[in-house]
Amino acid sequence: MVSDLNQPTDDLIQPFQIVNLGLTGRLVRLGATVNRVLTQHAYPEPVSILLGELMALAAALGSGLKFDGRLTAETRGDGPVRLLAVDFMSDGRMRGYASFDRDRVADVERAGLGSLNSVPRLLGAGVLALTVDQGPDMELYQGIVTLDGATLADSAHLYFQQSDQIDSAVKLAVARHGECWRAGALTMQRLAELGPGDVPINSADREDNWRKAVALLATATGAEMTDPGLDANRLLYRLFHEDGVRVYDRRSVRFGCTCSDDRALAVLRSMPPADLSDMVVDGGIEVTCQFCNRTQNFTLDDIEAAEPMDKKAQRGGP
Repeated sequence: MVSDLNQPTDDLIQPFQIVNLGLTGRLVRLGATVNRVLTQHAYPEPVSILLGELMALAAALGSGLKFDGRLTAETRGDGPVRLLAVDFMSDGRMRGYASFDRDRVADVERAGLGSLNSVPRLLGAGVLALTVDQGPDMELYQGIVTLDGATLADSAHLYFQQSDQIDSAVKLAVARHGECWRAGALTMQRLAELGPGDVPINSADREDNWRKAVALLATATGAEMTDPGLDANRLLYRLFHEDGVRVYDRRSVRFGCTCSDDRALAVLRSMPPADLSDMVVDGGIEVTCQFCNRTQNFTLDDIEAAEPMDKKAQRGGP
């Protein structure tokens, strides 16, 4: 395969098909996008690795949206990392945030427990939730599974088994290259239907093909998946060239936060007056976005003049 010089080479989602095995997949490569999220909050390394993995997973899953909307991936648990939250918008914008107990995370680091058991050691007992928001006039769709297994990828496999009912596999990787964080994801699924030019495969061969593809996926190393010098198409060719890899148009990814003054004012206006009064410092209220660290300052007069959230939703406001 030859890379298209007009396509992005980083912060991308590369859809692909393994022609002779009857499988489809996505390769995610995140560079500046994940680095901004992880460095702007100065997260400890174990937290950065988990949040980077969830960002790569959300990009792989969110890129399959067939409409304008948002996919939110969250973990909530009773471990040192209480919350991981990632939003992926259908236009390729994404953001992420983590809430954690710094002292408990430090205890894990001192114990040298590493990332091989990141779910039980850092997330604890809890859930992985994936929510699809198709807009104000549509109902939310949410799938929830328990945090199970040693890694976040194990929990993602459980989600696929319970919700998609299609054989799926995922591999996640996060690493620091120099001063920059990078993340990658590889996902595969069986083709639900054959398209023009696809090779018919009987059921016995489909099982063999799936086992072969999963074995090949397992050979992809974290270093390969996050290597800034290894093009996405070169990695796919390295893994699956014997079975024919067909690639499609890449999608670009970038950091983007949906916070706004209007949104913050509408939330503040919905709060009880007594709670607002307790928040006033030096005549104003300061609101900091958990995702992008942007600080917004308002007076009580600003909040009083703000439009209520229910009216804003009715007219499709931000």
